[in-house]
Amino acid sequence: MLNLQNNVLNITLPEGKTQQELLRMLAQEFEAIEKELYGKEIKINGRVTTAMCLWLGHKLAHVCKSVSIFDPKENSYILVIKH
Repeated sequence: MLNLQNNVLNITLPEGKTQQELLRMLAQEFEAIEKELYGKEIKINGRVTTAMCLWLGHKLAHVCKSVSIFDPKENSYILVIKH
């Protein structure tokens, strides 16, 4: 589900999963890469549910310098968190 490369967090949204299942998977995978995120300016690509977005936003706000998310309608990254 999560793949971090060059400060870009690519998210693949698995089909057929409940919100609870997605959040459990996200928490497990996030724990594995959390240390790599500290102090970085992270960009997010991919589809996420609203619950995943809120969960990730909270977690990333604690560890990252900034977080931007790609908006395909604007064809650009939108800065959503900055410290």
